[in-house]
Amino acid sequence: MNEKSPINHAQRVGKVANLVIFLGILGIILSILALTMSQGLANRGYGLGYIVIGLFMMGLGYGIRYRYKYCLYAAIVLFTILSCNFLFKLFAHHTLYLTLRFVLCAWVSFRLIQSISSMRMLIATDAFPDRNNRFMRFLLRKKHS
Repeated sequence: MNEKSPINHAQRVGKVANLVIFLGILGIILSILALTMSQGLANRGYGLGYIVIGLFMMGLGYGIRYRYKYCLYAAIVLFTILSCNFLFKLFAHHTLYLTLRFVLCAWVSFRLIQSISSMRMLIATDAFPDRNNRFMRFLLRKKHS
């Protein structure tokens, strides 16, 4: 398939939006677990502050999904700041968990930066990002079978 086709751009931006939404939901769930029953998660930084960050991530993900370029830029800034935060903590504590969080945030930042040109192309062609995801397609296929 041609790299310049609007379908590829729509899929790229849609996948990045879904990734940001998923990480926001995951952060909220882990924070709720940390507040209610897991002291280990609370010691790793989850709590009320990360619930706010998770909600912000979800809002940015939906903003990206609805083609707001400033939400994409804000998500890049957020994940870059989180990457720098985890890198700083990694230098101080040297744990595998911080390494994993740093690599994940850096990878998401890279994916968001890659999708800037696709977002510009979608705005120029007045197209929207792809809102489908494989999980929902799988569930709907099972439900109708």
